[in-house]
Amino acid sequence: MKLLSFRPPRARVDHFGVLLSNGMIYDISEAKSGRAIPDSVLECIRGGSDALSRVREALEQAEHQLTLGHSKHVTHLDEVKARPPLLPGKIMAIGKNYSDHAAEVGSAAYSRPAGFIKHVDTLIANGDTIRKPVWTQKLDYENELAVVISDECQDVPEEEAYAHVFGYTILVDMSARDVQFAERQEGNIMIGKNFPTAAPMGPWIVTKDEIDNPHNLKLSTRVNWQLRQDANTSTQIFKIPQQISWYSRAGLYPGDIISTGTPAGVAAGYKGEGSWYLKNNDVLECTIEKIGSLKNLISTRKRRT
Repeated sequence: MKLLSFRPPRARVDHFGVLLSNGMIYDISEAKSGRAIPDSVLECIRGGSDALSRVREALEQAEHQLTLGHSKHVTHLDEVKARPPLLPGKIMAIGKNYSDHAAEVGSAAYSRPAGFIKHVDTLIANGDTIRKPVWTQKLDYENELAVVISDECQDVPEEEAYAHVFGYTILVDMSARDVQFAERQEGNIMIGKNFPTAAPMGPWIVTKDEIDNPHNLKLSTRVNWQLRQDANTSTQIFKIPQQISWYSRAGLYPGDIISTGTPAGVAAGYKGEGSWYLKNNDVLECTIEKIGSLKNLISTRKRRT
């Protein structure tokens, strides 16, 4: 299933939905009518297999009603405001997890999973605007497969890692490279990865039963429709079980995100004429096979308050 959060017209709160086979949304929040169905993606994750089964049953009923010509609680994607699928407790992001990416930025790969924490308040949704900070001249993109954790876990053995996966989504790790690289000289990365709008995520969460092998997914990034990243998740250095096992030492909880790194093709690695760093009015589109695409506009205008 593809689970998502969205804001209907004139609504003041997010709704929980599931994508139908015809590409439309079944509004779980409107359809539940007192039934014991989760109110949000995060509640679905926290509710475990029973909650997921109830959502799946609701989806099957909605699909059946569609065959009969009934479309109650069904809406078009373009009629609602996309929202990040969930707000996780934390986002653990691995760095330099593709050897070609490490090479293009002139750095050796790590000897173990390592990276940084991405703040939850950097999250935005498909279609939202990425605000280029005035203090960076080197705004960059990193298209990444993100793993959604299913349950509370700690010190997970690698062979048990997939038992703690709920599903997958896309996370774009936006980076202010000039600040990031300066921070790295002093120790930890912080502001260069954690400015407002620095983490587009979505467009939904795909449950793990729909992706039998997360290490065989095509990944591509386009800027103004020009191909920049073109790779496959099979070339990750540290695979998902290794990442979950390592980061679970910090304790993982339902809905937590592990962002699994990016391949070559980022602006920081470009050696040709001109620059690949993002500028005002650029359109960034990040796609991962079996999940979908995120499209976001780059703007130098300040966000309205």
